[in-house]
Amino acid sequence: MKNILRIGEFSKINSISIRTLRFYDQIDLLHPYYIDPETNYRYYHIKQSSIVDSIQYLRQLDFSLEDIKAILSDKSNPHLHQLIEDRYQGLIREKKALEHRIAEIDAFRSGVLLYTERKTSKELEIEILPKRTIWTFELPKNIYQMNQEEYELYLRYLKQEIFLQNPFYEHFGKIGSLMQAKDFKKQQWISTQFALLHNPYLQSPLVKEVTLAAGSYAVSYCSSFEEEIDRLPYFFKTLVAKQLTPVGPYICEVIHEQPNLLEQERDMFIKMQVAVKKMDASRDFPK
Repeated sequence: MKNILRIGEFSKINSISIRTLRFYDQIDLLHPYYIDPETNYRYYHIKQSSIVDSIQYLRQLDFSLEDIKAILSDKSNPHLHQLIEDRYQGLIREKKALEHRIAEIDAFRSGVLLYTERKTSKELEIEILPKRTIWTFELPKNIYQMNQEEYELYLRYLKQEIFLQNPFYEHFGKIGSLMQAKDFKKQQWISTQFALLHNPYLQSPLVKEVTLAAGSYAVSYCSSFEEEIDRLPYFFKTLVAKQLTPVGPYICEVIHEQPNLLEQERDMFIKMQVAVKKMDASRDFPK
C-alpha cells in the first residue's frame, strides 16, 4: 500500500468521515500531511493513522477535543496527569450515578410487580426481612389527622429540605411513615415522621437515620392512604388473633405510586408492616 493517501482513502481505512477529518484540520487537531496547491486535494500519511486511533480511543473515554489536543501534544505536560485523573474521577461519579439509577428502576420494577400480585390481597403475611436503614423527617402534626391537602403540603416541606441540601437529587417519591412502637401497641394511630426507605444518598441535618432490625414482620397491603387508616385497627386485631406481639415500630412503606392524569391526586400502594414475635415462643409462625 502507498504511504501517501488522498483524504477519501485515508477516511475509509481509518473508519473516520471526511467531514470529521476536515473539522479536525479546522481546530488544529490533525492537519493533512500535504495539500496540493493546484488542486487543493488533501493528502494524509499512513503514519498519521496512529493519531486517528488515539483520538478515537480518547473520545470513547469522553475526553473533549481540547483535552485530546493537550494529551497528544506534549507527554511532559505537567497538567497531563491531573487531566487524566479528573476524567477518571468523572467516570467514577458517572458509574455511581448509573448504579443509583439502576437501583431506582429496579425498585420501580419491583413495586409494579408487587402491586400486580398483591393489589387485591387483604391477608396478613409473615415475611423475613433483612436489617434495613430508613430516613425519617419529623413533622409537627400527626399524619393520620391530615387531609390530602395538608399531607401534600408537608411533603413539599420535605422535598424543599432534600433539594436544598442535595441540589442534584434525582427522585422524590414513595414517601412512607413511621409510627413508634409504643403508640402502635396502644392502638394510638399517631405518626409524626415521614419515612424514606429507598433513598440512601441524602445529606440533611433534618433527615435522621433509623435502623430496622432484621427478623419476622407481619405484612399486609392496602391501596390508599385512606384505606390504611381504616385498616390499621383490623391489622392490629389480626396480630392479636394470631398471637403475634409487635416488637418494633410500625412502618408504612409506599411500594408503588402511579397517579392518574385525570384524577390529579396521589395514588399509593402501601405495604403495612411491623416486626413481630409469637406470644408463645415455642410455637412456629403461621405459614
